[in-house]
Amino acid sequence: MSERGAAIGAGVVLASACWLVLWLLLGARESLFAATALAPLVLAAGGIAGRFGDRHSAWFPALVPPAGAVVAHAATGGVDTALAAAIGLGVLLWCPWLVGRWFRERAALGNAGWRFAAQWEEQARTAEYEARMRERARLAAGMHDLVGHDLARAALRLGALELDRDLPAEARRGVGEAREQVTAAAEHLAQAVSALGADRAAPTGGGVDVRAVVDGVRTAGRAVELVPADPAPALDGADPEVSALVERVVREGLTNAVKHAGDAPAEVSIVRRDGGIGVVVRTRGVRTGPAAPGSGSGLSGLAAETAALGGTLEHGRSGADHLLTVRLPVRPRTGDAGLPAVEAARRVALGAVRRSRSTAVRGIAAAFAVSVLLVSAYRVADATTSVLPADTFDALTAGTERAAVEHVLPMRTRTDGTGIPPPPGAWCEYYSVAVDPFGTSAADLRRLCWADGVLVGKDLVVRSGTARGTIGT
Repeated sequence: MSERGAAIGAGVVLASACWLVLWLLLGARESLFAATALAPLVLAAGGIAGRFGDRHSAWFPALVPPAGAVVAHAATGGVDTALAAAIGLGVLLWCPWLVGRWFRERAALGNAGWRFAAQWEEQARTAEYEARMRERARLAAGMHDLVGHDLARAALRLGALELDRDLPAEARRGVGEAREQVTAAAEHLAQAVSALGADRAAPTGGGVDVRAVVDGVRTAGRAVELVPADPAPALDGADPEVSALVERVVREGLTNAVKHAGDAPAEVSIVRRDGGIGVVVRTRGVRTGPAAPGSGSGLSGLAAETAALGGTLEHGRSGADHLLTVRLPVRPRTGDAGLPAVEAARRVALGAVRRSRSTAVRGIAAAFAVSVLLVSAYRVADATTSVLPADTFDALTAGTERAAVEHVLPMRTRTDGTGIPPPPGAWCEYYSVAVDPFGTSAADLRRLCWADGVLVGKDLVVRSGTARGTIGT
C-alpha cells in the first residue's frame, strides 16, 4: 500500500474510533447527539478513502464496522449495541466510499480526456511540422530538378562560347564571367537545397536504441536477456514510428519489471513474423505482493499508441511469469488512426464511470436494505426471546424469590434503556410485552426489580416516540 493509502486508512480508523467512543459514552443518555455529532467526520473519511485511496482502501469500510461491533460488544456486553455500532459505521463509511469511487472514475474520465487532447495537440504539431518538411523537400526537389538542370545547361553553353576562337577576346571574357556567375548560382542552389532538406535526414532503425535500453538495465544490476542479441535485422525496413514504439515498449516493460518484480530476471524478444514485428518482455518468477506505487498510465498510453499504428498490446500473468506482448505492422496503417484509439479509450472510461455509478447506487441501496433487515431480524429475535406473558407477570408478587421463578422467566432480557431509575438498592430487568416487534405495544416493557434475590417491585413501562418511559398503572 502506498504512503497516501496508509494515511487515508489511518484517517478512516481514527474517525471511526472517535465516533464509536463518543457513541458508547453518550449513547445511553443522548443517543441522537452521540450518533450524529461526529457523523460528518466519518462520512468525510469514507468519501476521501473512495475518492483518493487506492484499491486497498476498500478494506477499511469493509473491516472497520465489524471491528467496531466487536469493540462495542466487549465494552457493553450488549448484542444490540454491537449491531447498532456495525450498522452505523457501515452506513457512514461504505456509502460515501462508493460515492467517492464514482467521483474518482469521473475524474479519471476527465483526466483521460485532457491527456488525449494533449496527445492530439502534439500529434497536430508533429503533423504540421512534417507537412512543412515535406513541402520544403518538394520545393528542394523542384529547384534541383528544374532550376538546377537549366543552370547546368546554361553553364555548358557558356563554356562552349568561351572556347570559341571566332569571338573577340573581350567577348570571351564577358562569356567567362557569365559562366562563373552561373556556376556560382548553381552552387548557391545546391546549398539552398541542402538547407531545405537538412531536417529530413532518414531516421535510423531502433535496434541500437533497444540494445542501449537493455544494456542500461544490465548495468544497473538486473539480469536481462535480449533475443536476438542484435534486433536490427528484425527491425530492418520498419517505419521509424514503429521502431521508436518498439524501443518505448521495451523501456516500459523493463521499467515495470524493475518496479514491480524485485530482482526477477527478464527476457526481451523481438521477432519478425507474418509480415509484422512481435515484441515480448517476459519477467520470470514474479512473486505476488503489494504493487509499487505508480500512476498506471504507461501501459494505457502504449496501448493507445499501438492501436494508432494498427497493432495490439496485451499484458498479464502467465503462470509464474508476467508477459507484455505487442504486435506491430512493419508499416503503420493508413488513414486517421488516432480517432478509433481515442474513441475506444472514451468508451472504456465511460463504461468505468457507468459501472461505478451503478455500483454506488446498488451498494447504497444494499447497505440500507441490509441495515433494515438486520434491525428487523434483531427486533424479532429480541422480542420473541424476551416476552414475559401477562399471566406469568400477574402471578408474580412482592417477596417472591427469583430462584423459585427463574424457570418461568424468558431466556433473555431487553437491553434497551428506559431512563427510569430502579428502586433504591435494587436492580431491574425488562421484558417484552408482545411477540410482535412492530405492534402498537412493541415499545412497552414489563419491569421486574430485585433486591437480594427477592422481587421488590414490578411495573408496566409504557413508552412512546417522545417519552423515555412512564410507569403504567
